[in-house]
Amino acid sequence: MKRIWILAGAAALALAVLATAYFYIPGGVRPSFTGGDIRVCVNGDGTMELSWPEARAGDAAPAEAKVPEEDGAPAQAAPEVFYSLEVKSGGQHVRFPPCGPGILCEGLTLPMTVQVQAAVEGKNLLGMPRRLSSRKLTAEVGYAELGAPKAVGTPGPGSLSLSWEQPGQVPELYEVFSLEDGAARPVASTGGRQVDLAVLKQGGALALPGYHHALEIFVRAGIRGEGYVLCGPASNTIRVERQDLLGDELNLVSRETEPRVFTLEWDETRGEYYELQEWSGEGWTLLETLEPAERFTYELGRLGSGSRHRFQVVAKDGNGTVRSWEEADFFASVDPLYATVWPIIDQPFYEQADGNSASLGKIPGGTALCVLEESGDWFQVRYKDQYGWVDSRFCMINLPEYTGDHCAYDITNSYRSVFKVHESPIALITDQVVKGFEHIQEEDGRFLVPYLYPCAKKLLSAAQAAEQDGYRLKIYEAFRPNEATRFLYDTTAAQLDWAALAYDEEAGKNEDGSFPAVDPVTGWVVNLADGLLADPETGENISREDLALRQAEEEAAGTQEPPPPDGAPWTGPDGQPLTPAGPQDSVPAPEAPGPGQPFFTLPEEGEGGSLDPVEPQESGIPSAPQEAGPPEDGPEHGTEDRTENGTENGTEAGEEEPEYETYFQIMTNNGRFGLGSFLAKVVSAHNRGIALDLTLERLDSGEELEMQSAIHDLSWYSAAYLNNSNAKLLEHYMTSAGMRGLSSEWWHFQDDETREAIGLSSYLFKGVDLGGWTRDGQGWRYRNPEGAVYKNTTVTVDGKRYTADQDGYIRE
Repeated sequence: MKRIWILAGAAALALAVLATAYFYIPGGVRPSFTGGDIRVCVNGDGTMELSWPEARAGDAAPAEAKVPEEDGAPAQAAPEVFYSLEVKSGGQHVRFPPCGPGILCEGLTLPMTVQVQAAVEGKNLLGMPRRLSSRKLTAEVGYAELGAPKAVGTPGPGSLSLSWEQPGQVPELYEVFSLEDGAARPVASTGGRQVDLAVLKQGGALALPGYHHALEIFVRAGIRGEGYVLCGPASNTIRVERQDLLGDELNLVSRETEPRVFTLEWDETRGEYYELQEWSGEGWTLLETLEPAERFTYELGRLGSGSRHRFQVVAKDGNGTVRSWEEADFFASVDPLYATVWPIIDQPFYEQADGNSASLGKIPGGTALCVLEESGDWFQVRYKDQYGWVDSRFCMINLPEYTGDHCAYDITNSYRSVFKVHESPIALITDQVVKGFEHIQEEDGRFLVPYLYPCAKKLLSAAQAAEQDGYRLKIYEAFRPNEATRFLYDTTAAQLDWAALAYDEEAGKNEDGSFPAVDPVTGWVVNLADGLLADPETGENISREDLALRQAEEEAAGTQEPPPPDGAPWTGPDGQPLTPAGPQDSVPAPEAPGPGQPFFTLPEEGEGGSLDPVEPQESGIPSAPQEAGPPEDGPEHGTEDRTENGTENGTEAGEEEPEYETYFQIMTNNGRFGLGSFLAKVVSAHNRGIALDLTLERLDSGEELEMQSAIHDLSWYSAAYLNNSNAKLLEHYMTSAGMRGLSSEWWHFQDDETREAIGLSSYLFKGVDLGGWTRDGQGWRYRNPEGAVYKNTTVTVDGKRYTADQDGYIRE
């Protein structure tokens, strides 16, 4: 008995395995309809279009989905779903061959019975063909008289608005179809006579048609029955071109893909082509013309640190009419990569960004270097064909290559100095290139603006604060070589006793656009380049000193009396003996200032003045500029020495007032200030790369804000206690960033905190230039001191020969 049960169980198991092998199709799942109705569309020519919902091969995946396998094996395609269609109409029973989810039928009439079944085919485990079928969809479709609507379409940006009229009996619903690749696809259903459809590249009810294609839409009137929808003939077809569905929003954006590397992106809009333009400062310049595309990306490459850029994209019709335009205005990020730097003092050169690493020698102060990388307080640079690291805190960085367009730059000392004593030009200085600034203006008109790197970081914060208020810092001077400091002081000091020159605005302008400078004593024109006066009668050029000596000799010759007896002294009109007068003895030397006398000076370091604001005393400095005259306090108005302030600043009792004001009188307000208030005699903070002379301009127009005096006005009119609201605003930006000003110059600010923090005690005597190696994203180039790159030539650098191509890049 037990044996029989065992055999029976084995037989049952065998039958189950056999049944499984017969019925199971690997990868096959019985299809099922997910819902929906059979749709019967009657056409005007009597044909009928039958369609039904697509079936899925399983509850989760559509028929065309992939069936994944385990252990990472390749996905297996699901079996293809096909459909069996049977129609009973007018005594006919038609079985159609397997088809897709829709078919065009001829010769059928209403009413009719429609039956649809989905199936998949495959081979079972025995290798025999098998079919898995779904349940049947069945609909009894009745008769109805439905007319064709008359439709109107109105396209807009990303949308299509449809409306229609219906002749005859008004149906209960309308079906909207899109004609795609010759087949009608239902896209909307409504009970009204109007519908708005979203037309998008992705996610809309309708897909945006491709180029040179159109969107084709029509409407059918319909009625709904049990399990079916019957639609009448199609309306007229609404044809809409791609351009008519596009908007005018370009959505132009700039994207920084890596530090200072930017791309522009924008969307397609109406228009037949696009112009990409860049603002050049004087107008828009065409960069490129582009044909329509679904999406635009334009590579800008690596942009200059802190550089401001304005681009605009203009969409135009074929006749050039502007359809739309958008502008992108942005600043590149700020970093020192590839910027020019100069050590302010001789700098140790290390193998690594570590002062304890191997030494590669020293780099002389003032050597032009190119930053390859920044790491902490270190710059990686190339020097004498070696790559190593220097302390960035002791390097001046070229501000236009770092702060970029966050500041404006006009280093007038490099082409036409604006140093004056109030409105009086200074011979050998005003309108001249100041000694030490010969290589500061590049061939393309740009300037070198060296400034100590830690100070430049503070400056950037001040500049960005000004931008927030609609202003820009405009820099007139940063680093000043010590040779320029001494030249400016000595040259100005030598002229303090002379009558101040004036511009003759009635004589007409010189070739360079300036008015001629005139000596007020003689009325002769003075050449500011050499300081010589031009004799209008003879054309002879003569210095003011030589002219004064000649006039003195002529005057002496005209009044010479017979010599006195041998050994007797010359006598004057009063009978008293005469003594020879030295060149500086015509006016008594001033006495040192008294303890209550306000006088501003800063030994060695200053441009003059204290670093803290000083308010005027009631009996001392007047509260507003006025004509210079004898001090109210009497003769106690002198200063340290003659070369500081000159001597012709007062007169003895009974002497006549001088007819013309001297530089000293205009500059110092009769001794209340001194030359040292404005120009350092020995060492200036500019020489250390920690000082700036700057003003403010409007960000939108570039117009400078009016201050109480012109910049580099070496006179008491520039004193900080006279600051107007604009000068106070400048002071606010700079002091908020950690800078300090001078009481005698509204434009001067210096970073003493940084100097003290790094222990900077030395300075550069000579000026700097661009001569040396420079690099960008494409490679190395070598420049001469003027900044010109060697091209199409061979250059020898440190004993090694290099070949430069047509763009100046070195091919080693």
